[in-house]
Amino acid sequence: MKKVLIADDHEIVRRGITMIIQSLPGQYQVIEASTCSQVLQAFTNEQLDFAILDMALSDANISSILEQVMDKKGEASLLVYSMNAEHIYAPRFFSKGFRGFVSKQASISELEKAIKTVFRGEVYISAELQETLLDPSRQMQLKNPIDALSDRELEVSEYLAIGMGVKEIAQKMNLDMTTVSTYKRRAFDKLGVQSSVELKEKLMIYKS
Repeated sequence: MKKVLIADDHEIVRRGITMIIQSLPGQYQVIEASTCSQVLQAFTNEQLDFAILDMALSDANISSILEQVMDKKGEASLLVYSMNAEHIYAPRFFSKGFRGFVSKQASISELEKAIKTVFRGEVYISAELQETLLDPSRQMQLKNPIDALSDRELEVSEYLAIGMGVKEIAQKMNLDMTTVSTYKRRAFDKLGVQSSVELKEKLMIYKS
């Protein structure tokens, strides 16, 4: 029996994905998680075959535990299912060894296709992302300052853009305030902004 971890902070999403998995041939044991700590616990205690992960969980962003996940994942194939912009985040996750990325704006049939593809041991890339990756002109159009941000700088930027302060972000990411301030300064420098308002505006432009 294959073990599958489904990590999302919304129960209805976890149940929906579970229904898709249960409709597939074979036997699967589904393990649910809604927090990053539960994700790490599952990777530590279970020998997982697959994991379907949302980026934004109830206690933190999956990026904050990514290195630990990659260290503990063993042979598990990883798929991201997220609201975050595919053309920005998918290449980052693929470069770390993930097997697929699906936008939550995709249809149920596309999500099912992605799950089946990853469960077969293959890599799933959406048609839109394939076109972007294979078309140099579209790649040039998508070049933007966000690509220069590290994963941590991008995560801090997103929290700042929704109005969180340095102290709150530090607690959310389990980091020192000094460290968060450093990520903030680097992000501001790379994006050429002077305030969180300008940061939010730039993220809206380049993530659309």
